[in-house]
Amino acid sequence: MISYIIGIAGVIISILMIVLFLIGLWNSKIHSFKAGVYFFLLLIIHQLYPFMAQPLIRNYIDTIIIENKEPMLGMTIGELVATLSLIPKMILLVAFTCLIYGLRRLWNLKSVSPE
Repeated sequence: MISYIIGIAGVIISILMIVLFLIGLWNSKIHSFKAGVYFFLLLIIHQLYPFMAQPLIRNYIDTIIIENKEPMLGMTIGELVATLSLIPKMILLVAFTCLIYGLRRLWNLKSVSPE
């Protein structure tokens, strides 16, 4: 019973996060803050990634096991899983890099005094 409630709470929190990211995306677009648009787009992709990637990765690994094939780049299945688990972290890294770059650029534009 508790796990059912926790599962529903997780889905509700994910939906609320996507709604908040969409609001941030919309605000960034209205204020022409391109780095913010990229930031929120990447965060939306990050939130949706587990739902899209999980079945695809499971099917790929099952195919490797059933057909007795070697994973790409000569990795073992464990190494492949570890490498694929880095994808969400890389999405977040790129998102925050875009945001920091955009905020730094915006700060530099505002700090230049008109002469």
